Amino acid sequence: MSINLYQLLTEELQLSTNAFKNQVIVVTGAGQGIGFHTARAFAFLGGKVVIAELSENGKHAECNIRAEGGEATFFQTDVSNPDSGSHLYSFVKKELGQATVLINNAIYIDESPVVEMSTDMWNRTITTNLRGAFLTCRTFLPDMITHNVGTIINMISTNAMPGLSAYIASKMGILGFTQSLAQELQGTGIKVIPFGPGMVDTPGIRKIAGGLAPRLGLSEAEFLNTSLHQAYKGLMPPEHAAAAVVYLALFLADEFHGQEVNGYEVLERAGVLSVEMPESTTLVANAEKTEISQEMLMMKIEQILKDTEGEFKDLPTFARPMAKQGFKNKAGMSLSDWQRTLSNFESGEPSSSPNLYEKLNKLAKYYREVPQEMARFTNDENFLREVMKTTEHRLKFINAFQETLK
Repeated sequence: MSINLYQLLTEELQLSTNAFKNQVIVVTGAGQGIGFHTARAFAFLGGKVVIAELSENGKHAECNIRAEGGEATFFQTDVSNPDSGSHLYSFVKKELGQATVLINNAIYIDESPVVEMSTDMWNRTITTNLRGAFLTCRTFLPDMITHNVGTIINMISTNAMPGLSAYIASKMGILGFTQSLAQELQGTGIKVIPFGPGMVDTPGIRKIAGGLAPRLGLSEAEFLNTSLHQAYKGLMPPEHAAAAVVYLALFLADEFHGQEVNGYEVLERAGVLSVEMPESTTLVANAEKTEISQEMLMMKIEQILKDTEGEFKDLPTFARPMAKQGFKNKAGMSLSDWQRTLSNFESGEPSSSPNLYEKLNKLAKYYREVPQEMARFTNDENFLREVMKTTEHRLKFINAFQETLK
């Protein structure tokens, strides 16, 4: 799919070509894929972009961006090397000024089961991805702290992917690192966001597709046509991931400081993506009351949680983390924590009772929004109508259980 990135930014997102005027933006790993298009996007919007890239692809990226009228400079960088990072910082500071945006996108990815993985592959993956993000943050943060301004977006990924244990370990490490760093910077003018672009069509994903697809029970073609949003017939175009990065940096950095967010959510907020529900599907907001004992209602809700857990397991491996994280964000706690809370309440532990009514509001909110969430992945009208029926059934018991707590 060929995407006109300039048109996407200025017409669909209605962003000003001066949105990042006079700002210095450093994008690591910007020689290809998401990094390259992210660098293009910032340049289109007036930024002075530094392409911090190890390979000569960075020079080609610079030439392409300059040919499009943007301002870009390639500086060969090994993000895993602290001396290389220091040289990058010195160059940026001397030639361009203070960097106000840092995008940690550089990655190394390869596919191998643990029993066959070499130590060199593990070390290279962790060193490039996790150590690299740490070093660039440590290098550019002091200047940001001095001026009390800056946005750092650290690229993360999904988890629990067979054959990608080193890559996933590095990305989960980046998530924890970013969330911890966000707490350190709380109350400052610096925002740090862990950002998962989504299933994006990149050289990296194509590199591993042949080995990874069979581990997921898919052919390579099926894997490369995987979609995690109904707006796409396959993988997300990298231009869309880049648009999500700039929109996140411009408008949502405060909101998602220290909080994981994915490209689909950002693009929905930006109005680029939408979720279409089938006609004649209306969720009953106030589900009918039922005359069942509190004990039986609790058992019903425990079964609902078990069913939800089973539904997550039926999802493709790479979609499960997104589903579980969505549940935790909206329901207020993870599935296991919810199951533990109800078990404690049932056993009469006093600590489980306070605010249970209010907590159930969040659980109900999650299930009310399930049909809309499922519509992201499919436009099968019959399937979505069944989801609506199941949702109404679940809300009925949650609402009834809440009534017994009044």
